[in-house]
Amino acid sequence: MIHRSAIALLVLISVVLVSAAPANIAGPWQFTVELAVGTGRPLVTFKQDGEKITGTYEGRYGKSNLEGTVKENHVEFTVTVVAEGTTVSGAFSGTYENDRMSGEVDYEGAGDGTWTAVRVPVKK
Repeated sequence: MIHRSAIALLVLISVVLVSAAPANIAGPWQFTVELAVGTGRPLVTFKQDGEKITGTYEGRYGKSNLEGTVKENHVEFTVTVVAEGTTVSGAFSGTYENDRMSGEVDYEGAGDGTWTAVRVPVKK
């Protein structure tokens, strides 16, 4: 009986560990960012190492680096861009599901907004 209980416990732990793995968001994404000052459509490319994400945010003001985390299906990252001579940071948070993401963004100086993203198919 103890043997069966130990096996059941190991199976349960394995299921919990597998379900807690971060979503794989590595690669290019086409974003749509809606702010009161207008709409942007940057190309965001994520690199992922476990829960840590880095990458680039390429939009109206050129290419900028980003960094953040992905925990299970929750994504958070920050990007700093130079917009018309002023450095501003955007804090993005949202969720991933089936090659789509969506959430909220807070750009200092430009206010709060929303965003959506779809994974860009990788050409083979």
